[in-house]
Amino acid sequence: MDIGITAKWLMSLNLHFTIEHAHFQLNAQLDISDGEVIAISGANGSGKTSTLLATAGLLPISSGSISYREYIFDAAKDAPQIFIQPEKRNVGLLFQDGALFPHLTAVENVAFGLRSRGLGKRKSLEKSTQYLADFDIAHLCQLKPHQLSGGQQQRVSLARTLITSPDILLLDEPTSALDAETRIATLNYLEEVVSTFSGPVVLVSHDLRDIQKLATTEARIEVQHGTQVVANLIR
Repeated sequence: MDIGITAKWLMSLNLHFTIEHAHFQLNAQLDISDGEVIAISGANGSGKTSTLLATAGLLPISSGSISYREYIFDAAKDAPQIFIQPEKRNVGLLFQDGALFPHLTAVENVAFGLRSRGLGKRKSLEKSTQYLADFDIAHLCQLKPHQLSGGQQQRVSLARTLITSPDILLLDEPTSALDAETRIATLNYLEEVVSTFSGPVVLVSHDLRDIQKLATTEARIEVQHGTQVVANLIR
């Protein structure tokens, strides 16, 4: 794994992989540092979300590798091949629509990540209740997703993502589904979160306002059209 120093950051997340579909190929060559918030921009369908899903272990790569510090998450077409399951990567992924479980209350949604890691129900709920209080949304604990506004859903989703103390934070269009007023409030809140997050943060967005507010650097996916669409992700 290549390790280098840039300004004040130590390179830690290394994305060097290819994803191949029938008529589409995504090539990623990206090194991201601890404390860096990098925004990935590009045309719709160019592979932005695919990059996040591959990093989280939810989409297989065709070749290359994904590594974090000294840990190799993926090594395709190498000997031996390596694949670390998503739940063992300690990666937090905030989906565009929040992806809350509709049958669970806010506090139960936040507790889900803890319970999936083996913490008991009572302790998970206790910790999640306190965590929601720290997020200033303790009053939402017993409400279900359909009773929450879009901004409240995203805040609960973010609490669920962060309560497990992820090493890497992935944000997929976190404000695109929100109305203008809620979007501004959510964006301000996200700025507070990412400014204190110690690991690498990868933001996918096509909104220049999100990128200017949250990102420290930017990478762009360049698309080449032919018999096969080739998307290249580089700084």
